[in-house]
Amino acid sequence: ASSVVSRGSCVSIADTNGTLLFYAGTRSGLSGNTTLVFNSADMIMDNGDSIVGEGWYKELLITPIPNFSNLYYLFSIGLTGSSQAGLYYSIIDVNANSGFGSVIQKNIQLVNFKVVDGISAIKHANGRDFWLIFRNASNFSNGHYKLFISPNGISNVILSNLGSINTTNAGRYTFSSNGSKLVYVNFKGLLEIYDFDRCTG
Repeated sequence: ASSVVSRGSCVSIADTNGTLLFYAGTRSGLSGNTTLVFNSADMIMDNGDSIVGEGWYKELLITPIPNFSNLYYLFSIGLTGSSQAGLYYSIIDVNANSGFGSVIQKNIQLVNFKVVDGISAIKHANGRDFWLIFRNASNFSNGHYKLFISPNGISNVILSNLGSINTTNAGRYTFSSNGSKLVYVNFKGLLEIYDFDRCTG
């Protein structure tokens, strides 16, 4: 049974055999950084508390760190101000602490503006790296932001201006199964479908 009992965001990741490695969830009704990270034994992971996240709906995302079998990024966002505004990452080593895992770095800021609660990622066409995509919730625009995740770390933010103006902090990105299409929707009724190139982002 999961230790996450809350409205909000939750994420998990398993190994190639389908065995759970760890999971995380935000907690609504609390102020500050509410995200907790749990190991496969349903215990709060070492240093796995007080991570950015506020109890909204798609604030968390996990990706492997390319070329490191034991290391993972946990991305999280601060949206409404009760947490720290921006996009952040934490690093989890699943082999640390006698195999129970540890958050070895946390709450490292990537951008300092509020981010729409709908971050998403897709694997690069090379089968190793990742693209992460998000929107600005402080400055409503038609901008889409991308990060490139590789063995060298996380690249600088890339901005593309496409489509309609987004006028809400509640939205969602979803990729098609092959990564060639990207859908953005928000609760005000905006629905957009984009072509996506997994080689160039």
